[in-house]
Amino acid sequence: MKALLLCDDTEVDRVAPLCQRYGVGIEVQAFYDPEVLGQDGAVPEHERVTEGITPRGLHGPFGDLCPGSFDPMVRDVARTRFEQAYSVARRLGAGHVVLHHGYVPGTSGHANWLERSAAFWRDFVSSKEGVRVHVENMLEHDPGLLADVVDAVDSPALDVCLDTGHAHCNGHVPVLDWVERLGSRIGYVHLHDNHGSEDEHLGLGDGTIPMEDVLAALEEHAPDALWALEAQVPYLESSLAWLAERGYVQDRRAA
Repeated sequence: MKALLLCDDTEVDRVAPLCQRYGVGIEVQAFYDPEVLGQDGAVPEHERVTEGITPRGLHGPFGDLCPGSFDPMVRDVARTRFEQAYSVARRLGAGHVVLHHGYVPGTSGHANWLERSAAFWRDFVSSKEGVRVHVENMLEHDPGLLADVVDAVDSPALDVCLDTGHAHCNGHVPVLDWVERLGSRIGYVHLHDNHGSEDEHLGLGDGTIPMEDVLAALEEHAPDALWALEAQVPYLESSLAWLAERGYVQDRRAA
């Protein structure tokens, strides 16, 4: 059976009971919001609600954060927010942090972004212990730059979070190509579906991603990657059933 997490879409009170019922992990997403990062009671409350759930991941902040920016002040802001996310992950006992690559196509040349971004990530992960950082695609048209950044950093503490929905609606190549190109660089996967035009976060099989082929390719090219369901909360159970029908997780619908 596959190790799996449910992304809580900032609704930890709704999703934590599902994680407990199905025996899967949780990705806490409330701390993507800088305001929540600064709330004194947010971490203890999430500790209480997620007690006993493993594995645990954390989605860090990403809005307007560009670790490969031309402007060093912008990079400094990204570093501050990412350090805050790391601190929260340690407090929550999360072994995985998802952070965004931040690249907007057309805003920077490949070589320049690669040099700045690789330097940023190399320095960031060099001081991190007990937490693996997964860098997520969002607006990229293809996996090339993200692959090059991870290769340039060349650290076991940094790999790719492949977001299947983002690759499908923002990419210019099929999701299967992303899997094959990134291969073992993929350490974490956000699984959700859409129809190719917007980021709908549908349940598995509800959009136009050839999900069965994608999962088979992930098993072949990135067999050690963790999978995290990032469908909207109402679609989580149907997605778990979809995975169970194909033998990836245990079917507990009758439990």
